[in-house]
Amino acid sequence: MSELENLKARQQELLDKIHILEEQYEGIENEHNAQKIQELSKVQAQLMGSQNNLKQQLQSIQEKLKTINAEIDKLSSTVTDRILEAIKNQRWYFFKNKPHILMDKTTGILWANLDYFPYNQGSSANGWYELDEANALLKNYITDYFSNWLLPNEEDLIHIMNKTFPFFDKHGFKQGNYWCTKKGVICIKNDTISGTNISGRLIPCNYSLIQDSEYEENVSDDNLLYTEKERLQFTLDLFRENELCPIFNDAEITDLYKKIYFEKPKLLQALSKVETQLAQCEEVKTITINFDYTTLLNKYDTASIDKSIIKYYETVQKWIDELMEYLADFEQQKESVIQDCNQIGLQLSAVYKDDNNLTEAENELLKNRQYYFKDKLALGMDKVKTNLLKVKQQADDIEYNINEIDDGDNAIYELAQLEKKERASFALIAENTAKIVNKALQKIDFFEHNRDFIIKAVEVWSKWNEDYKVFKTKQYEELKHSCEEDDIEAEVWQKWYEDWQKLRFTIEEKLQPMIARGLKGDIETKEEQETPIIMQAIYVLNDYKIAVDNFYLEERKNIYQQYVFQNCGDLQEKFEVEKELYARTVNLQKALQNIIFNCKKEADKIFILRWIDNLIDIQINEIIQFVVDNNLEQISQEVLNEFAKLKQKNYYMYLADIKAYSQEQANREKAYNSLIFKMRKGLMKK
Repeated sequence: MSELENLKARQQELLDKIHILEEQYEGIENEHNAQKIQELSKVQAQLMGSQNNLKQQLQSIQEKLKTINAEIDKLSSTVTDRILEAIKNQRWYFFKNKPHILMDKTTGILWANLDYFPYNQGSSANGWYELDEANALLKNYITDYFSNWLLPNEEDLIHIMNKTFPFFDKHGFKQGNYWCTKKGVICIKNDTISGTNISGRLIPCNYSLIQDSEYEENVSDDNLLYTEKERLQFTLDLFRENELCPIFNDAEITDLYKKIYFEKPKLLQALSKVETQLAQCEEVKTITINFDYTTLLNKYDTASIDKSIIKYYETVQKWIDELMEYLADFEQQKESVIQDCNQIGLQLSAVYKDDNNLTEAENELLKNRQYYFKDKLALGMDKVKTNLLKVKQQADDIEYNINEIDDGDNAIYELAQLEKKERASFALIAENTAKIVNKALQKIDFFEHNRDFIIKAVEVWSKWNEDYKVFKTKQYEELKHSCEEDDIEAEVWQKWYEDWQKLRFTIEEKLQPMIARGLKGDIETKEEQETPIIMQAIYVLNDYKIAVDNFYLEERKNIYQQYVFQNCGDLQEKFEVEKELYARTVNLQKALQNIIFNCKKEADKIFILRWIDNLIDIQINEIIQFVVDNNLEQISQEVLNEFAKLKQKNYYMYLADIKAYSQEQANREKAYNSLIFKMRKGLMKK
């Protein structure tokens, strides 16, 4: 059984014992009260433990303990009342845990238990003590951890000499000579003091419990300040504060007191200690992102391990077993999280196979994207365990080799050869295997805190992969079929598809960077929204992708048919296409505007702008390159310069004001459309 399992078993055992005490002896029928008492008692035990280490907080802790005790007593009124009733009916107390003393309830003075104390072993013929002899004995007398034993004063001595005194009718104590603080032997007859002799019996007392207190006045029947119950409570408090276990005339009350005020607190203290150890143990076992392998490594003497090959393989085996135990415990605690992780792992585990319908660059993009998701999100606990067990297997191999050598005839030489072989230090093995475990635990921890985002991210990844394959097959065939119906030449529509593919590829490249940003944590927002910023941006990009697809499938052919037979129709067609695509880009910008300005941090606003930068400029770049490639002299240099300036404009300077940002977008759209018009007008002059 592991250390953790032992601690948990001990914890449960203590809890069971405490529960039995509460049910059988505290008479609490209400389950809520029983639970409340257990909680309060735990706090009480914890506070008591803190007293020794936190003296500066002593006063505050004592007040808390007082409050807690009052609450326990309130809930356990039946128990307290029974004990107080027993105190009311009894004056003298022997103690289970202090057998050599006796206490008088009426004064709080301790007296020696004369069954143990040598009251009549003096040097006189009858066993009585000389005065000097009595003082010498008491000077060094210590019993049950009580010192400072004294001769009683006359008043206290007379006070105990009545029939209630346990030894009054025993060993001739009804009357006789006894030492007290008055010099000489006091002869007691009929509770009066008289006579003086040279020796006497010795009955010492001890004032430790009531030193500098008003106990005797507080418990007096003549005290009108306190109720009877409050006066009795002073005696109960005296017992508890001094950890005395009194013997009552009623054996049942004695047992009850012992269980409630001795056994239960000890159990609670033991429970607190076990739970502290358990918490420390579980803290190591449940650590994820903060896993510190050095906590475990401190138990090992790395220097001596590396010097001994036998210690080396034994320690490596033990180390791996310990890591495996932590992993098993962690898996049990995070079972539901790991199940969800494993489901995602299955989606990402397949080896990417190049698709013949995709270009080399497209296959590379999708393959790298899958690898990224797999590396960041696939848990692979089995792989972690396999890697750990491989290390242990190497240690097992060393053990096997040594056993083989032991059975051979050349052990000394072969052991020397084995010892010379290079091996990683145990510290390095510990660090590296801990790194393997730590990486897995970090993934689980991250998944647990980002479960919704990760699940959505994998859904998006899967959907986009599928969509791109549809684009390369089904949508390709749709465009082809639509064009062939109208006798549009293959070289024409295939050029359209190339342009479409180029734009789609640029869009596809945007997915992974946004997911990567999301895996670092969501973007903080000014106004809280149900859908995280990262996903909002991806959904907007997906809408743009769909708009581009619809344009090529539903509108591209119509533009071609509109301009094919016009003067400079091919040029006019190009400008119209870029104008329509730019309109969709503008819609993308507008959709992103609210997302950008809901970001709390300036850096996040800039990140989204840079993320979408090349898509915003793609139509401007396309027009400029088209003019250069076709050497369109009829397009004035002034118009081209204006287009170049339009590209140089950016939105970063407008991020402080959404109105200014929106206005700049409108100005740019207006300028773009105006320049397209001027270009097309220039073409008509040809």
